[in-house]
Parts: sequence; C-alpha cells; structure tokens
Amino acid sequence: MTIDAPSAVLVRLLKRAEQGEEDAFRELYALTHRPVTRVVTATLRSPEHADEVVQEVYLYVWQHASSFDDARGSVLGWILMLARRRAVDRVRHVAGVVRRDQREAAATDVTMPDVADLGVARHEADRLRRAVGRLSDRQRDAVVLTFLHGYTHQQAALLLSIPLGTLKTRVRAGVTSLRDHLEVPAA
Repeated sequence: MTIDAPSAVLVRLLKRAEQGEEDAFRELYALTHRPVTRVVTATLRSPEHADEVVQEVYLYVWQHASSFDDARGSVLGWILMLARRRAVDRVRHVAGVVRRDQREAAATDVTMPDVADLGVARHEADRLRRAVGRLSDRQRDAVVLTFLHGYTHQQAALLLSIPLGTLKTRVRAGVTSLRDHLEVPAA
C-alpha cells in the first residue's frame, strides 16, 4: 500500500486498531506518518518538538480510535486535524514558556556593578565622609537633614529649632565648604 491508500483501507485499519490489534495500528502508522510528520514539522519548525507531537498524535489515535466518525471525514483528514491542533498547541505552549522565562529573567535581571565602579564609588564615599566630617556640627546637621534625609528647609529648621534663614545660611555655607573639600586640584 502507498500513502494514497483508499480511505476504506484506513477505516478498516483504524477499526482493527480500536480493537487493540497492534499490527493494524503499525500499518496505519506506516501509511499515514509521512503526511502527519510534514504537517507537524511545517507548523513547529523544530524536529525535536515535531517528533514529540507526532508521537502524541499517534498515542491519541491509538487510545481514542473510537472517537473517529467516518461521516465527518476521512481517517487521514482526522489524523491530520489532530496533528495540526497538537502542533499549534505546542507552538502556543512554547511561546508561553518563552514569554514567562523572559518575564522572570527581566524581573530578576540584576546587573552586577563593575568592580572598578565599586572601587571608585567606595573611594568617593570615603572622600565625602571626610569632607562632611570637616563641617561644623551646625553645618553638618543642616546639610544632612536637607540633603541626606530629604527634609525641606522649613522642616529642617523646625527640627533644629532655628529660624528658616539661619538654616539656609548653614546649608549654603556647608555646601560651599563641601565643594571646596571635594574639588580635585587641576593637574
């Protein structure tokens, strides 16, 4: 027999396979697997997935041969329809897995800082600490509250129990002093 086996032959083989006849199922497979494999491979474009889907299709045919209705179409048409559906399901599943993996990767993608950048940042932080340490207590309190803790000038003045103008003067003097201490001398 060839792939162009008469529909009646395929129906008889399927009915025998439904009764558990493995030889009939093997013959049905031999007559239909090439077009089924072509349909699945064309849809999936992945030989590994195609092999799995073809196997799933024929397992379904073996287990559910009784669900074939010859009034609705041919045996080959039924098997090809199963193959297309399974292949499309696999494409959707794989695409979903890829999207999920991409979302997880994006959510957990933490860029590790460069070791050199960490060294520079540590050096700059040390320089800033030393410069802040050189400020007077009053200037340091004003600068730390407004720049590091994020208080407004008005809130910082209330916390320090000083007039707003005094706070602004201390902040301005502190920032000027920091700038002077942090400036890199021209080479």
